[in-house]
Amino acid sequence: MFRKSVWIPILIAVLFVMGCGLFYGRQVAHQEPIKIYKPVEVESKPKPPPPGETHESGHWHGDEWHAEPHETHAPAPQQETDAPVVEVQAPPPPQEEVDPPQSTPIPPERDPDFVNPTSTSSNPLFADGVPEHLQCPPELIGAYFKEIEPETLQRLQQIGVEIIDQWNPNRPLTEVYPAFIEAEKWYRGNTDPERAGLGWAGHRIDWQLQLSLDYPEISVLAQEDPHRSFYMWRVEIGEWSPDFNVMRLSDGRTFRTDADKKYVFTSSTYTEKEDGGFTSSTSTSTKGPANGDPNAEVIEINLDTITNEELEALSGWNYNINPYTTGAYQLGDHR
Repeated sequence: MFRKSVWIPILIAVLFVMGCGLFYGRQVAHQEPIKIYKPVEVESKPKPPPPGETHESGHWHGDEWHAEPHETHAPAPQQETDAPVVEVQAPPPPQEEVDPPQSTPIPPERDPDFVNPTSTSSNPLFADGVPEHLQCPPELIGAYFKEIEPETLQRLQQIGVEIIDQWNPNRPLTEVYPAFIEAEKWYRGNTDPERAGLGWAGHRIDWQLQLSLDYPEISVLAQEDPHRSFYMWRVEIGEWSPDFNVMRLSDGRTFRTDADKKYVFTSSTYTEKEDGGFTSSTSTSTKGPANGDPNAEVIEINLDTITNEELEALSGWNYNINPYTTGAYQLGDHR
């Protein structure tokens, strides 16, 4: 019993190994044998030169003999073919991304022939020239107010304050106002409309500063009579009609308003009843102020009772009349 249990598995394993060996041997026997070739060097002899020639007097190019040394013979031109020639270029080496060198910009040298346009003025107090600290900074010439920083604007405002305080000849408005309007018309006609703003000279810095240098009395006027001088200026340069402040009331009369006042109009309407008598209704309308000031002066007008003379007395300025050129307004009287 013990022998069979041990030797029968061993016999089966031996038979399996022998079967695998026979199968592998048959596969190898049918494969082509591997051949190894040994390279053979063949000695090539140079072709002898033609009769009367030597290797020193010429050389062969294929089957054609050339009677000159090989070094001086130019290669034969290549024959043209119809095959397209494709030029292959190697790709450029990758470039490293390098940040451009940071350098401090060098300010341009000052032009020795530069003449600041605000260095002279028609103001008689600047007969010897405008002091340099009151002139327009060269870097701001041609710039507009909306293009500068608040700090620069404050510096320019300080220049305007000094001009009014120390360089104002106090000439009559009747003398300087017409000249101011003529200059203003030229400035506004030559400003850049895409950069200009609402203000003297279209808010171009050097031109507006020039107006302040030439006519400091107009700067004082803008402080004393701000609303009327602003609207009068718009009328004089041709942008507004002198009747821009005229309104038609509910009773058919006309009335001129002031921009800094609030007007409250009341009126009654009467309707006859079928059985006799009348019914009345009261309506109210409000006008202004133009700047929306909640503390503006309020003018109440009852259209049922006010006379034409009283209505005229409460009316605003008629801008067909210029108080500055007619002498109706004197500087200093309204401070």
